[in-house]
Amino acid sequence: MTLLCTRGLALIFLFSFCFSCDSGRDVRDFYFPARELAETGLVYVYENTGSLPGPSEEFAYYLGVAQDTALYLSVTQYDGTFSPRQQTRQEIKNDGAYIRDLMLLQTDSLGMAIPIATELLYDRAFPFYLNDVTNEVANGYRLRFTNPANEARQTFVSLNRAFRGDTSINVLGENYSAIVFDLAGEVSERDNELGDISPQFTGFEIYAKGIGLVEYQRVLSVGATLGGRLTERIGMDAFLERVEKEKAFPAPPAFAPGARNGER
Repeated sequence: MTLLCTRGLALIFLFSFCFSCDSGRDVRDFYFPARELAETGLVYVYENTGSLPGPSEEFAYYLGVAQDTALYLSVTQYDGTFSPRQQTRQEIKNDGAYIRDLMLLQTDSLGMAIPIATELLYDRAFPFYLNDVTNEVANGYRLRFTNPANEARQTFVSLNRAFRGDTSINVLGENYSAIVFDLAGEVSERDNELGDISPQFTGFEIYAKGIGLVEYQRVLSVGATLGGRLTERIGMDAFLERVEKEKAFPAPPAFAPGARNGER
């Protein structure tokens, strides 16, 4: 479970969405508003609500890009030290959003970012329609990559989402209509020498109308969770100011949310 319990790779669970989709109820307004974000990109700030030790916040920059007759959504995820961890380009089509490129960025011992390309086996990012009869989406994304540090090991990441229902949520100081998906996923490592392992996880995601993902949780094992809740949406200039401030005055070591004094 080495990769599964790493918050850097956990970002891939956060923002890489793929689904199957049939005609039915239109839920496109609950996804990230790519056209609005084309005017000015925004950084989504997520408070860490998981039980595992980690940074208090994580960040994702969303920018809509109009190119010829197509609309794309560019996404860059950052960890708690403001280092980019994942870059994704999605195409916004009539029936949903499709992942066109997804690159992982791993920091080496010198602090340099090493790009790791992924192979997308299923590329649907988000369905704009739910099934009329069952009102659920049960298939998800799957990708594969090889870490340059160990080319004998292949990693497969998959995620299934099933529509749970409608809800409302108070976020950013206002009440929003929202939809909830239940999650079931797996991270499989295939190693020529050590063999195969396939740890699984469950969880949920909440998408608010006009905003996108506002809350999520991944249950990796009993008592081990990753989670986040949207607390801010800020411009890139404000984000860069925060980066410079944090570099000048580094935050104290992170503790697991809810831990007692002295407990990590």
